[in-house]
Amino acid sequence: MIGIENFDPKPHYAPRPAPQGLTRGAQALIAVGALSLVASIGMGDFAVRGRGVVLVNLIYFTAICFGSSAWLAAQTLTLARWSRPLRRFAESMASFTPVLVLFWLLFYVTGGLNLYEWHTHPDVIWGHKAVWLQGPFMVGRVVLGLSVVALTTLVFLRSSLRPDLLAATQALGESAVPSWWQNITAGATDVQAEVDERHTKLQGLSPILGALYAIVLSFFAFDAIMSLAPHWYANMFGGWFFMSGFWSSMVWIAILAITFGGWLGVEKHLKPSVFHDHGKLVFGFTMFWGYTTYAQILPIWYGNMTEEIGFLLVRFNLEPWTYLSRVVGVMCFLIPFITLLSRGIKKMKGGFLIVLSILAVGIWLERFLVAVPSFWTEASLPLGPVELGITAGFFGLFLFWTSRYLSSVPALAVTDPYMNPHPDDVHAHAADLVAHH
Repeated sequence: MIGIENFDPKPHYAPRPAPQGLTRGAQALIAVGALSLVASIGMGDFAVRGRGVVLVNLIYFTAICFGSSAWLAAQTLTLARWSRPLRRFAESMASFTPVLVLFWLLFYVTGGLNLYEWHTHPDVIWGHKAVWLQGPFMVGRVVLGLSVVALTTLVFLRSSLRPDLLAATQALGESAVPSWWQNITAGATDVQAEVDERHTKLQGLSPILGALYAIVLSFFAFDAIMSLAPHWYANMFGGWFFMSGFWSSMVWIAILAITFGGWLGVEKHLKPSVFHDHGKLVFGFTMFWGYTTYAQILPIWYGNMTEEIGFLLVRFNLEPWTYLSRVVGVMCFLIPFITLLSRGIKKMKGGFLIVLSILAVGIWLERFLVAVPSFWTEASLPLGPVELGITAGFFGLFLFWTSRYLSSVPALAVTDPYMNPHPDDVHAHAADLVAHH
């Protein structure tokens, strides 16, 4: 199926409040995270363990939310119809990008650079690396680059929302809609003119946003992640990271659609065919993640490259990381590869959600495995109540933010003409074929 047949925008004009249980649960998780952070400072673990898990979560959610911006750009640029019911879920995550930029800045100015060996022991690097890896210079690159992508994302979201908010305001009346909508719809009166302008703007912004995402997230991967091990380098690492961010965003778009679709009243538009199409993309990028991971490891391993082999030996042959690396391989590749081969599992919301949840946890563990061994040298695995509590706080904030966004705008792109099937598309159904014969 392409698009939504007989799409009626009227039921989706008014935003729907998020369930109290969801809001309170997210707030409880935020409180757990804050208490865990305070506890880690009080126990003296914050210098490494506390900051370390904050770094892992910043990397994880940066990939998801900035990857959602790239997903929106890709779907817009390709004029995709099947994915239109999923747009708001992607937008809710993309709207979190400015918050993450502030978190990165706060992380670095409160001592996050102390996790980087080149910062605490400048003598370990020399030559061009010593010039490139300078604290203020590196922080400036990371924050400025992410800020450019985040601001471009906000412009994209504003252009996407403007005609929908205008149509909903005219249908419901200004008194029945949130007051902040007027900040976006100010000066607009003609819905059709805004729809046409949105199409032009988004088609122009999409390639810019996609290119910025690829470039900035590649440099981000080199600076914020790879430089944790200052003597290790891999040319594919930047590309591997930004493509895996795109992949992880698709995982979370589907999770939010399955779990939030009911209270938003859009379940009937989230048909099995939508998840089947989305699941094929998740499956394809699962294979791509496996391929690019293997493509990085293979030449380092068989070439026994002195500068690069140590990074792999620590993670694959040294306790406690060796077992975690196997778990990551199973959760990020083996399980989703085997299960998503099935056409039916992608159409079953319950089964698909289980696979997506395994992937979501596996990707978090993969970020943990890539980053933490570079600064944690103890024999024990630094994954206990402190790490789980801080992670719960990040997860709660993510849920709170996305649910607030979704509960304050129309749940579907009510003025988007691509919500309808293409007039030239013809769909043959089994029942029609039987009747014909």
